[in-house]
Amino acid sequence: MKQHIRMAAILEREGRLFLVRPRPDAPWELPGGPLPEHADDVDREMDDIHGQLGVCAPAIEEDFLQTHFFPADEGQVVFNLYAATEWTGDPVVPAGHAAGWFAFDEIEAIEMDELIRNALLEALGIRTPVDRTAEILSALGGELGAPERPVAAAPAGERHHPPGREAGLDVLRTLTGADPERVAEMIARQQPELANDQIDFVLGQVWANAALDRRTRSLLVVAMLAATGRTGSSLRSHINGALNHGATPAQVVETLRMVAAYAGFPAAIEAWPAMEDVFEQRGVPRPGRAE
Repeated sequence: MKQHIRMAAILEREGRLFLVRPRPDAPWELPGGPLPEHADDVDREMDDIHGQLGVCAPAIEEDFLQTHFFPADEGQVVFNLYAATEWTGDPVVPAGHAAGWFAFDEIEAIEMDELIRNALLEALGIRTPVDRTAEILSALGGELGAPERPVAAAPAGERHHPPGREAGLDVLRTLTGADPERVAEMIARQQPELANDQIDFVLGQVWANAALDRRTRSLLVVAMLAATGRTGSSLRSHINGALNHGATPAQVVETLRMVAAYAGFPAAIEAWPAMEDVFEQRGVPRPGRAE
């Protein structure tokens, strides 16, 4: 699966958002750009994007807001949104680009890529998040999932989930990149006594807590599994999950290097093949390895 990581900045001032477009006939979009192929620090690259705009946003790590997943040719786009806080400066764009400030209620009407519009409105709390698993699976050549539906409350007549289930399914969706209902059913078949605890509590309450973003949680799980010698399918799943959540290959490598430093080289060495297998399956070049 090919993965394209893009970053975008939400700059808000006095109730208006800063948008750009590269040419007069192009849709409006958030300022940002693709993550360079060999970049090893997403936050630093986002900081560079702010700098190119003439903006200083000192709390870059805390400014990471959320990740969205868009279908793309032979893979997906990982769209990382940052909401700059306490930022200063007057944004500028390169010659030939257009820029403007838009009120929140204008976003619905302006010309804009619908996926980016949805991501922005969801981030602002104006629009209910939509499950786009079916689109991503279709782009990957897999089976189509259920039709798009809000992640929030189910319409009358549909089954109602226990507390924490909706949040747990949303984490399961971004973690696996697959239809969360199907994955949940598989877990229920394999581990019926533990399935509800995993989805409703571990994913729905612990993972869904906003104090840590999902990328950080994924890397933490990779570190803990490697440090405790659990180097089988679970580690591979969570390395995939970390990449799905926007972690770069270099960040996965550095996570295992931290395991080597604090849990011992044997633990990191045993985990290393799992990481290499995931990179190979996804067609991701390992940082530092000559092509």
